Amino acid sequence: MEEEKSGVRIAWYDNPGIITNIIIGLIAVIILLSQSFAINNNLSTHEILSSIINHNSVYLIVLVYFVALKTNIGKRYFDFLNIFLVLLYFITGITSFLTIFQSFSLEALVACALHLTLFVYLFHTLFRRTRVWKEFHLNKSPFNEIKNDAYFYAISVLTIFLLALDLIVTTTPDGAILSILDASYMLAFARYVFLYGCFVDNKERKINPTTSMEEVREALNDLGEKVGDVVDNVADIVEDTVDQVEKKINDVVEKKDESKKTVKKSTKKTTTKKSVKKGEDK
Repeated sequence: MEEEKSGVRIAWYDNPGIITNIIIGLIAVIILLSQSFAINNNLSTHEILSSIINHNSVYLIVLVYFVALKTNIGKRYFDFLNIFLVLLYFITGITSFLTIFQSFSLEALVACALHLTLFVYLFHTLFRRTRVWKEFHLNKSPFNEIKNDAYFYAISVLTIFLLALDLIVTTTPDGAILSILDASYMLAFARYVFLYGCFVDNKERKINPTTSMEEVREALNDLGEKVGDVVDNVADIVEDTVDQVEKKINDVVEKKDESKKTVKKSTKKTTTKKSVKKGEDK
């Protein structure tokens, strides 16, 4: 159990700091063990380097992401780091999809479903507080209807199912250990995204009294943008109403002018007739 500044005790799996440390530790262990297993299996230097590039490249990039979050620069450019993370798992999802055509199997299908679900989850969670979300109206996306916990449970079930398939196929203890570590990483990573989704949900509902000044400023900026949009809409409505009123007034004035001209013409004709009649009488 951990105690936050607010004095509320939360479980370790609900603490983003602990989850981040667990992810960093798991990635470090996976990279070290995979390379030590490769060395013990008497692989050549080229094969070891190719293993690092193929299997561990995603882990290395994610490791850089989470280590950067521990620094002030990483916290400041959090949204930019999220863009690279989403792109990374987009490429991973495409790769797993293409793998189905290369070697069709139940394991490849589950892995593809897992990575595509994770990409959609990341895209609809990490972009919710960015301009991309507003400009592309992602709140209308059908995937946005799926709840945060539903994504987390789906990824957890797919991860455990994939782990079971890997353990069935794996014939060496090394492969079994790496499969367990991969599944543990995926569960911890999904938990991290889930906690961020909960944080965004709470931010959208209300501002917590214990939030920092930066969070208050962000909320005020969002409120200012919404007020500005409302003012612009009201101004447009008022302008349209004024134009319509002016048009109606002009129409009324034109009708009055026409009626006056008609009256003048009729009066002139009547006067002319009277003068002609008087002349005849004379």
